[in-house]
Amino acid sequence: MKMLSFNKGEIIFKQGDYSSVMYDIVAGTVGVYVNYGEENETRLTVLDAGKFLGEMGMIEVYPRSATAVAMEDGTELREIGEKEFGDFFSSQPERLLEIMRQNSERLRARTEDFEVACLALKGPKETEAEPEKRSKSLLEKAKKLIDFYNNVMAATGDNPNLSQIGYFPYYFTRM
Repeated sequence: MKMLSFNKGEIIFKQGDYSSVMYDIVAGTVGVYVNYGEENETRLTVLDAGKFLGEMGMIEVYPRSATAVAMEDGTELREIGEKEFGDFFSSQPERLLEIMRQNSERLRARTEDFEVACLALKGPKETEAEPEKRSKSLLEKAKKLIDFYNNVMAATGDNPNLSQIGYFPYYFTRM
């Protein structure tokens, strides 16, 4: 395993890249973005020391789903390849539980977001509406949902679960 050091703004990996390594954040913070550097850039989360990133790319051997960027000078990462994976977690079994917790939290948050989005898109029954009007209505609701989510993310900066925002499901099911 090798140690890597990054300064603020340096890209650790890019969305779309292939890789067979993951990272253990030893020091500093890392921002995870989709569409990084583009007009529709969205920060998904900020990870700090003790968290892992890049495990999906290592395990699935799929392109990276996001871009990771160092958010402060002196961000240090431990690069863990497939060959080191077993040894790393054998010597530190509690870290395996940590990565499982982290992935469970991510999955739970995305499940909650999905549930809220489904409620928002379902809305009141439109049985008599023409299919074109119904599609337009769903598209408008989806756009409002995305705008609202992006505004919350920009305001809080800490990746809240949408279900934790009490009025959110109520607001969108009554649009």
